[in-house]
Amino acid sequence: MLKQNLHTHTCLDHGKDSVEEMVQCAISKGFTTLGFSGHGTNKPLAPTSMSAEHQKQYKQEVLAAKEQYKDQIEIYLGIEQDSMAPFEDADLDYKIGSVHYMKKGDRAIPIDETPEIFEQIRDEFYDGDIQKMVKAYYQSIEDMMDEQHFDIVGHIDLITKFNEQETYFKFDDPWYLECAFHAIQKGIDQGLIFEMNTGAIARKNRLTPYPAPQLLKYMANHHAKLVIDTDCHNREYLDCAMDECIQRAKEAGFHSLMKLTKDGFVCEPIESYEK
Repeated sequence: MLKQNLHTHTCLDHGKDSVEEMVQCAISKGFTTLGFSGHGTNKPLAPTSMSAEHQKQYKQEVLAAKEQYKDQIEIYLGIEQDSMAPFEDADLDYKIGSVHYMKKGDRAIPIDETPEIFEQIRDEFYDGDIQKMVKAYYQSIEDMMDEQHFDIVGHIDLITKFNEQETYFKFDDPWYLECAFHAIQKGIDQGLIFEMNTGAIARKNRLTPYPAPQLLKYMANHHAKLVIDTDCHNREYLDCAMDECIQRAKEAGFHSLMKLTKDGFVCEPIESYEK
């Protein structure tokens, strides 16, 4: 059975555990592939980002673990690159591209901190208009796709983190689906990989993973590439809701998932990930 997670964080950015602790946990849980994706250094430095010193330590520790545990688990060095801070390193095996911030002038505010901060962005940056805010978010994703190099689109509908109960808009609103589908299609056309992401479940912000069923179905119908990640910040949740994600992906119409190998990403039948 294949078991892979490519979206993980350590105590060197804003996770809880060390590289060694994450590797040991992954082995104990039967993972065959573990990718580290710490937040790359941002300027100005965001609270969730690695400092330059931690960035160096992160790279050294992941590469050392890759060699030490090569007979037990495949380990890969990645980065989660924010849309506002492109990141390059020749030793990276892959990159996740994510939009975390909305910007107006010199101000940049994270969209996924709290409902109160989310509403502050809506009110101060977009005159209280949720449609304007959401459309700007998806435009930021498209701009990132056009301007940066990365392999995986991180949690593409992060803008809905606090909308699981449709507090701000309905998931089947035509205006919402139009802008979300447009961004997804751009990623498909560019050959990018999308992720199912359970991080908000582990952190008790949601009961369901990203992306929403409507978006997942569109991805399947249009032959998108998919990985299942947990956006892990605590090793106890390294495989959080992965079985549920596999079932959701199958119900949406996916027949395969992408696996990272030393030669890049390859398709594997979705049944290969089932117990």
